[in-house]
Amino acid sequence: MRVARFSLQVLFLTVLSASPLHASGDAETSVKAAIVHKISKFVAWPPDAFESDSEAMQFCVAGDEHMLSAMTALAAERIHGRRVEAVSVQSPAEAAVGCDVLVFGDNALGEVASWASAVADRPVLTFGVAGGYGADDSIVRVMIRRNKVRFEINLDANESTGLRIGGQLLQLAAAVGGRGG
Repeated sequence: MRVARFSLQVLFLTVLSASPLHASGDAETSVKAAIVHKISKFVAWPPDAFESDSEAMQFCVAGDEHMLSAMTALAAERIHGRRVEAVSVQSPAEAAVGCDVLVFGDNALGEVASWASAVADRPVLTFGVAGGYGADDSIVRVMIRRNKVRFEINLDANESTGLRIGGQLLQLAAAVGGRGG
């Protein structure tokens, strides 16, 4: 357990310290995509979230082609033994039936309440950007602090999803809100 926690900390510190955000917007997007991908490795989906052991994990991006490209570049790495596919989603209904991870991009479509409501009771790990679209209703909020990407976890947003967020991840979060936080 100690080794796993230490490994997680080293992983996040390496990603965070290697990519200062005063670099280009593409570099910032790539770092955020890497954080989404790494955080997803420390979340457990309920056994019935996938129809089969060979079903791919769907990383959906709403409203941000740059984020979609960055997520696609990371799709070769498996999560929980599953292939990862990065796809664009255009509507809350599409997200509710086809996403395991949902990232709200800077130009996300529609009202955030509709998106959050559509996936609220489903095992969908949601990510928003602090000060941007979807931040308050997301399970994970990615933010910039001291020129580094950090994240917060909203346990209330996760309450009815069936997702289990690892304790190690909760310890590394800049903040944990909601019940238990």
